[in-house]
Amino acid sequence: MKKTINCFLVTLLFLVGCDDQKKGLAEKFDALQNQHDSIASIHEQFKSVHANMSQKHKDFKTQLEGMIIQDSTMLEDIAKHEAILSEHDALLEGHDKIIEAHSDLKKGFGEKSAAEMEAQINEMMEMHDKLTTEHRAMEEEHDMMHKEHKAITAKLDSIKTLE
Repeated sequence: MKKTINCFLVTLLFLVGCDDQKKGLAEKFDALQNQHDSIASIHEQFKSVHANMSQKHKDFKTQLEGMIIQDSTMLEDIAKHEAILSEHDALLEGHDKIIEAHSDLKKGFGEKSAAEMEAQINEMMEMHDKLTTEHRAMEEEHDMMHKEHKAITAKLDSIKTLE
């Protein structure tokens, strides 16, 4: 009888411990969902900035079509910008898929085992770090392209005034 009571108490303590662990994981998941929402908002804003920059790049290339450019570094910079913008298009598309997948993770989260919850949380944390790092890198590249575009425009303006 005493063994039965002890087994029951151990089982009860185990179940209470699991519930506490799952509650802690659920709180961690909720915090990650808030971070996810913030990342998704920043992502949407950046997509708008990126679309604007891509359009300006296309417009600029159209303006250059009728010009004879002697400075090959200008053409190299323009080609580099085009490659970077294309790479950003692909990254942003991938980010859209990750963000959408993370939104779907909320369904049934509380019904998972503690191990499944923890694995899902760890994966989300890794993806959040990846998204944040890639967004920061794209912003830096946008800043660099903006500065180079200004320099190219200044060179072209100086050439026009010399003619």
